[in-house]
Amino acid sequence: MIRTMRTLTLIVTTLVPGLALSADLGVNDLLPHGIVHPANQNPQVAETCEHSSDALRCVQYLYNHDGDTLTVRVPNVHPLLGEKISVRIQGIDTPEMYSSDVCERRAAVIAQRLVKNILSKAQRIDLISVQRDKYFRILADVRSDGERLAEILLINGLAYPYNGGAKSKIDWCDAGGSLIQ
Repeated sequence: MIRTMRTLTLIVTTLVPGLALSADLGVNDLLPHGIVHPANQNPQVAETCEHSSDALRCVQYLYNHDGDTLTVRVPNVHPLLGEKISVRIQGIDTPEMYSSDVCERRAAVIAQRLVKNILSKAQRIDLISVQRDKYFRILADVRSDGERLAEILLINGLAYPYNGGAKSKIDWCDAGGSLIQ
């Protein structure tokens, strides 16, 4: 089952032609399409915040660079190792912030702000299936209150499946995402 999150606001009111957005990014304010968010009826969230060999639980969101890379603080880990950890969201790629393509940059801003909004409001963030990527960042399935962040981005047309290798060339002006049409 899929439900629509109330709305998402963006700082820019004319980011995408035909998309009426208001002033500051909030997970509860988007017009006209709405953010599609998977229902969280049976979240699979561990009850404790203990880390394991493949999961870092109850991490603290600091900021995100774009739609698929964020920085977190990992509690109960020496500050040398857990203070500002770069994390790449597993299984997706999002539009690039510094692309020469105007549509891609617009989609990148929407993705970046959506991720920021979801994670800054999350009560709990877990990194599941943790491993290293080719740039030695943490690669993980990022869960916000039990929901997969990658799935939210994919459903909304703000990401495409990616597992390393050559990146697909996406026409972000015609990507078909609910926020970019």
